[in-house]
Amino acid sequence: MANLDIKIKLSNTLGTLLLIGFQGFSYSSWFFDHKEGFHGRDFIIILIGILQLLLIGMTIYQWLPKAPKDVFEAIGYWYLLIAALNSGVSILWFFHLNIFAFVGLLWQLATLFYVYHRLRDYPPRNNTDAVFVNSPFSIYTAASFFMTIWQIFQFSDETKSHPIVNTVIIIVIGFVALHLVDYSHRHDWVYALTTAWILLDAAVFLTGTPHIVSLIVVGILVSAVARALIPNWLERINSRFSRLTNRFGERTPLLGGH
Repeated sequence: MANLDIKIKLSNTLGTLLLIGFQGFSYSSWFFDHKEGFHGRDFIIILIGILQLLLIGMTIYQWLPKAPKDVFEAIGYWYLLIAALNSGVSILWFFHLNIFAFVGLLWQLATLFYVYHRLRDYPPRNNTDAVFVNSPFSIYTAASFFMTIWQIFQFSDETKSHPIVNTVIIIVIGFVALHLVDYSHRHDWVYALTTAWILLDAAVFLTGTPHIVSLIVVGILVSAVARALIPNWLERINSRFSRLTNRFGERTPLLGGH
């Protein structure tokens, strides 16, 4: 079991190096061609940057003694497979082998869905688990799902910029995110917030009905995230306030005694 543990850690470390290297390769032109000011593509650059930082954090966290061994064993070598598929897709896109790249993207999404599904049986024990184990896969799955759905309609000139097609894509990915944050027991607000961020980026490029629908879906998802988070925040504040008042009451001397 100890040897298996080391192999998984090394596998995850290699996976993170592959992802960072090939994602940097894929988006390098965006950095080199970047103009002054904030642009639509910067939404994606920020999202990729956050994802990579979280993946680096996950890689470091797995080597610590308090890391959840059962969770990393459940992830197993699937993370390395995701990284390998991502690397292959990046290379295929670079050489304009779009059909093969899309097939690789489908396999990547399927593998991400599998890992994301397995993590539902391993809820985070603390905030560290939530940030460095669950959140990276929520962000990665949400981004890959949007990319796959969007890419389906990019092979035809009649569909890739059609307003009805764009509207349907927005509604579909918005519905999935809303389900995961509102109706799933996981209440995955990270997935929903990632989708909202992507749709906000899409609204910059879209016009007409897709632009309006995108902003509406963003508003719905943000409100759903607020519904998921605010009650927990209020409960924690109330719990801490109750403990504080109890301590204060215990330290206050009784009045009226002789």
